[in-house]
Amino acid sequence: MAEARAAVHVYDGNRRGVKLLVSQEGSIEVTFVIPSPSELRSTVVRHVHYMKNTVQNVIYPVPPPVAGAIVVVLIGIVASSPEDSYWRHSTISWWVWHIGNFFVPFASSIPRSLYVAYLTAWAAFAGLVLLMSVHRVILRALLGYRGWLYLAPRETSMVVTAWASLIKVLGGRSPLTFSFQSALPRMSVPPLKATLERYMKSIHPLVSDEEYKRIEALVTEFEANAGPKLQRYLVLKSWYADNYISDWWEQYVYLKGRSSIMIGSNYYVLPARYIPSTNQLARAAGVVRQLMEFKQRLDREQLPPIMLRGLVPLCMSQYTRIFSTTRLPGRDEDKLKKYGSSKHLAVNCRGRWFKVPLFRKGTYGELLSAYDIQQQLIAVSNACAPEDIVQEQHLGALTSANRTTWAEHRDTFFSEGVNRKSLRVIESAVFVLVLDDATPEHIDEQGKLLIHGNGGNRWFDKSFTMVAFANGMVGHNVEHSWADAPVMAHLWEEVSFREILDGMYDADGHCKKPASFKTDVTLPRCEQLQWNWTPDLNDAVNACMAAAATAIANFDLRVLNHAEYGKVAITKTCKMSPDAYLQLALQFAYYKNTHGTFTQTYEASMTRLYKHGRTETVRPVTDQSKAFVLAMVDPTVSNETRRKLGWAAGEAHQDLYRNAMSGLGVDRHLFTLYCVSVGMGIESPFLKDALSRPWRLSTSQQPQAQTNLVATIKKRQILEDVSQCICPGGGFGPVATDGYGVSYMIAGDSDLFFHISSDKSAGTTSSTAFAEDLRAALTEMRAVWND
Repeated sequence: MAEARAAVHVYDGNRRGVKLLVSQEGSIEVTFVIPSPSELRSTVVRHVHYMKNTVQNVIYPVPPPVAGAIVVVLIGIVASSPEDSYWRHSTISWWVWHIGNFFVPFASSIPRSLYVAYLTAWAAFAGLVLLMSVHRVILRALLGYRGWLYLAPRETSMVVTAWASLIKVLGGRSPLTFSFQSALPRMSVPPLKATLERYMKSIHPLVSDEEYKRIEALVTEFEANAGPKLQRYLVLKSWYADNYISDWWEQYVYLKGRSSIMIGSNYYVLPARYIPSTNQLARAAGVVRQLMEFKQRLDREQLPPIMLRGLVPLCMSQYTRIFSTTRLPGRDEDKLKKYGSSKHLAVNCRGRWFKVPLFRKGTYGELLSAYDIQQQLIAVSNACAPEDIVQEQHLGALTSANRTTWAEHRDTFFSEGVNRKSLRVIESAVFVLVLDDATPEHIDEQGKLLIHGNGGNRWFDKSFTMVAFANGMVGHNVEHSWADAPVMAHLWEEVSFREILDGMYDADGHCKKPASFKTDVTLPRCEQLQWNWTPDLNDAVNACMAAAATAIANFDLRVLNHAEYGKVAITKTCKMSPDAYLQLALQFAYYKNTHGTFTQTYEASMTRLYKHGRTETVRPVTDQSKAFVLAMVDPTVSNETRRKLGWAAGEAHQDLYRNAMSGLGVDRHLFTLYCVSVGMGIESPFLKDALSRPWRLSTSQQPQAQTNLVATIKKRQILEDVSQCICPGGGFGPVATDGYGVSYMIAGDSDLFFHISSDKSAGTTSSTAFAEDLRAALTEMRAVWND
């Protein structure tokens, strides 16, 4: 049996191929690796696929067969034309002939008919590329139009109808994953005056009249002096950069951050409601297989790009770093590294680390079946006795430490020898899998274990760490710098739904054997990673574990499932955008929780309508929302008046959200102006004041229904109730120590999930209390619209 031949071996760190070592005392060791034939074949095939997709994207939306037919027809026309015809003696043909002679100096030795066919072929292709470049310019201009975004759902106009028709014609059919990347518009820098006006409007409901006048004076001084100069440099950057925000945002907000990323930056994704198998190893194997199939579709660009309203493409650049990506610590700044040819998992089981191959040896592209992966994981589990205690059991705590501390430990303990080789296995893995013996049932417990574990059994640097619990539940811990939550949400939604559609498990919960299963095929061996565990390394890990334990003890999480009413009731009864309605509820809850205060509130919005766009901040506290909350707590105000105030607040919120999606927000513009000011050595009291104000309520809505697979599940009647497919989403830690982090999901028609986090050390916050205030706010608001 194949499973009987799967064994765990000690990892020696040797790569396949021949190594030629040149090493002298006092010199740097140089290693030459001659890859094996199978590795060479893999590399060649991978590059061929890449070139094929690149060419297809360049000529999109013209299908390759059509492009080929055009070339063949032109070759036939030119080859059969007389010497004195237009095809042979036009200005274009003259240039083609001379350019060809320049690049092919031996052209005279080539048969003339063959040379004419060659010149015609490349000229036809070049012309097609030029034509598609013009097509891209037109499409980019059309995609830069934002009028459609400001219309209510199902509302239209003649302009929008004409625009949509042109998009459909020029958008083509069956695009590859990255077909629209070169057609996406670049984000423009908003006018400085408009941004400052929006900022002043956003802080008006939050400060006293005296404070408002002080800030107004700072703004006036900034607009008259440093502001225009900084704006000019920022506009200059926007002319040559793909996105004038994203590189600085990634660098300064994420990679230069020195605090722990365990709770302060990473986030978690919960298991879906439906658990197709309670067998831990089988479920882990099934999800791993689905994740790898997703990766293969992505690598081959078979994953359709996300389209808003089925029409407008979003930037897909963040998807390139889902797999095989690790955040490497630096003393001053971290960096993201993607390993291009990863074919293994790094698996943590009861404190031990293993390298688990995912492809059959010597056969490019043959991914192990879910059944085979389960046998691999069984071999790993059998090598780890529950009662054994290994010295490296808390190794992951190093990744939970202050980033500079982790960088120093990495340089000290992992710069050479077996530790360096073993660490590279983890960092270069496609992703990390943790086989956790815990059996969390309550949703709060699941969230806590996913975001921090015990502090030492997660690898927080990896793009994502998949955690498989002993009861078959599977969730993820996700590093934040490489992409934003909608990307991971899309991945998990597709993987979860395809796991159901593919019927991967038998009646006993084990992975089914594939139809092509062979008993005489040997599985690639798993290897246990070895470590040179010194007393100093042990002390460093223990210190990191102690710091992680303190952070874990202070982390307060409550996940609220509000099932009394949801999206349908909000849209039909309240006649309001669900997101605007929930933001009003959050402000109302915060007002209750803090006994009558408003705070600067963060709501994340995406800017992926633009090339390399990431996020922008919606500032949801407005004069209108403040008036609504105050009306809710004033018993003398009628419900009719409250409804009118709520609708006004909802409209104001929608405009803010649309502005943010359109690149007309406040905070990213101010952030980039501050980056320029620091680089130029210009002091700006206004920018310092604006960027130092805390976000005591940080919120984010999680997307759902990014695929249409749930409709397929419903059509096939695989589940009696498709609401079982719902994933409650995920959450993150509070941004301010004395504040709250609230991630929410509008799931299905009637479910609302709120992931509420806070820090116990603040002494003034309580996630449970906030959850109860939020539930009360939602109940009171429903009563207003039901009156």
